[in-house]
Amino acid sequence: MSTSDTLDRPETPSAADSRRERKKQENRTQLLAAARAVFAEMGFGAASVRDIVRRTDLATGTFYNYFEDKDAIFAAVVGELTDELVRRHSAGRAKASTAEAFLREHFTVYFRFIVDDPELLALARKNVTAIRTLLDKPDVRTLARCLYDHLKDAMARGTLPTMDAALFAAALSGIAFEVSVLMIARDPVDAEGAADFATRLMLGGLQGMGPK
Repeated sequence: MSTSDTLDRPETPSAADSRRERKKQENRTQLLAAARAVFAEMGFGAASVRDIVRRTDLATGTFYNYFEDKDAIFAAVVGELTDELVRRHSAGRAKASTAEAFLREHFTVYFRFIVDDPELLALARKNVTAIRTLLDKPDVRTLARCLYDHLKDAMARGTLPTMDAALFAAALSGIAFEVSVLMIARDPVDAEGAADFATRLMLGGLQGMGPK
């Protein structure tokens, strides 16, 4: 069979579908990367859909094939970051063999995730209020569910004392978020210091959480 015969052969439906799906994924990825950069530079309030589209080679109409509005793509950006955090926690916190290791992994992974990427640090600094509004959204709740499951497992293994896992998860999440807000507002940003403070704070609290 000649090369020209191969090139002239019509594309099969499955190949065409695969190519379309690949292109759709490429477009979505491009939009999310552009949105992350725009939100990091301008903040959610100042940014617009037009600002995001201008960072791509796509048309404005294409944006609306993937996202309803600016709120939707911001939620998608935060959702992607949440998925990455879940992966990192599963590689660290979930395997901790002591209470201190569990807590230190929890805070260190979270704080270092924010500060190690300059764009993500800028995103966090400029969008604290907008991020707060997403804490109860399904994508972000995945992070809370992951923490709850890791806590239950650690309690079952005896790594942590048995207690109300839902309340403990809420306390850990609240401390992590609020400490991170102050941490990123400081210059220089000290992720290790923040993690050490939060870890020691929670370890002191755990001493009073034994059986009644």
